[in-house]
Amino acid sequence: MLKSNKFLFFDVDEFESIIIYYLESGDTSLSNKALKMALRQYPNNSSILLLKVEVLILENKIKEAEKIIDQLYKIEENNSEIIIQKARIFSKNKNHLKSINLLKKINKDCEFYYDSLIMIGKEYLFIDEFNEAKKKFKEYLDDFELDYSVFNNLIYCFDNIGDTDETINYLNIFLEKNPYSELGWHELGKQYLKKGLLKESLTAFDFAIISDDSFVGAYLEMGKVFEKLNKINNAIEQYKIVSEIDHPNSFALYRIACCHNKLGNIDLAISYYKKTIEEDPVHDKAWMSLSTIYYKQNEFLLSKENLIKALEIDSENIKYWELYSKINLKLGEYDEVEISCREIISQGELNLSTIIFLTKTILELPEITSLSEEILKRMDNLPQTYSGEIKYLSYVILFNSKNIQKANIYLKEAYIQNPAAYDYFRDIFPTIPQLHVFKNMNA
Repeated sequence: MLKSNKFLFFDVDEFESIIIYYLESGDTSLSNKALKMALRQYPNNSSILLLKVEVLILENKIKEAEKIIDQLYKIEENNSEIIIQKARIFSKNKNHLKSINLLKKINKDCEFYYDSLIMIGKEYLFIDEFNEAKKKFKEYLDDFELDYSVFNNLIYCFDNIGDTDETINYLNIFLEKNPYSELGWHELGKQYLKKGLLKESLTAFDFAIISDDSFVGAYLEMGKVFEKLNKINNAIEQYKIVSEIDHPNSFALYRIACCHNKLGNIDLAISYYKKTIEEDPVHDKAWMSLSTIYYKQNEFLLSKENLIKALEIDSENIKYWELYSKINLKLGEYDEVEISCREIISQGELNLSTIIFLTKTILELPEITSLSEEILKRMDNLPQTYSGEIKYLSYVILFNSKNIQKANIYLKEAYIQNPAAYDYFRDIFPTIPQLHVFKNMNA
């Protein structure tokens, strides 16, 4: 019919099969042509019109779909297929509660009941009603077939509710019913990990691998647990298995590199960091790790070269800019040090450790710059709980700027507010006088 444009007769069921075939193949053009032919023969058939609605929803022609579905709903209010399509349109229009209330009309003895459960669960997710969504997904998995997309949605609900113990209890019940569910065991291992139960998590990941010995996620998680247990060689074994199963896997290569770094196998670490970058050139952490190794080896130019690659990928990472400052201080590139400090300052809210780093850095610059004033301004944004610490740092910056009188006032206020921190800041900044000298100054 498509080729010759001749009119041939088909039953409704045959048209439905043809249209559904094209829809499932993702060919909306041919499904539309078949729909036109079907509607010429069966202009008022609800099954064909429902397929028309489905195509319109796929094409995001919601208003057209809504007109058809409203007409069908007036005629057959209890038709489950019509209810489902009408609910989908409500959802598209962000009327999630209307969609839920409509779907609840579908009875348990209907063939579309379990489809409606999934839809209701997803609608609850849209409005962050995780407890209600959880009930629907649980009912589906308890009564119907195992569907991993539904399982993942259920775990998402548990995670958002935040009750790890309840999640573990549910997963143990789930695994009694589905003992060879690799995803179930994998998720149980992750939940044990949240509780810090490392041995239990290892056992769960082991069962996941028994259920599916090609399950990459379980090997990766086992590797992470072995790292936490400081069993670095065991971790390397797990990551190597991942590399064999899922070659190439840049995450596994990176973790192998990190493990060798921890063991002091620096040449091997460098080799694996480079392999990581070969497989994933935008792996900024691998570039950063190489830069850190070269910095420790006093290979500052090589360190800078690798760090620039990391910064090109992630220019908002403060740790990268901190290392960039250190490298350029070693190279005597003071203009570059200033640039990196200003980049750090521009990154929004800074924490106390970053402010300490910036203060230490400007002390190493040969000339006083406007950076001092900018850092003092940024200190005002720190929480008031750090008021004493801020005053210690203000003293250091003002003393460095030759504003001695004002600096001393800040030091006195700092000691009054937080005397316990005096020795800590004295160790970091030798410009702060020894305590007995300071007390004599006060006297």
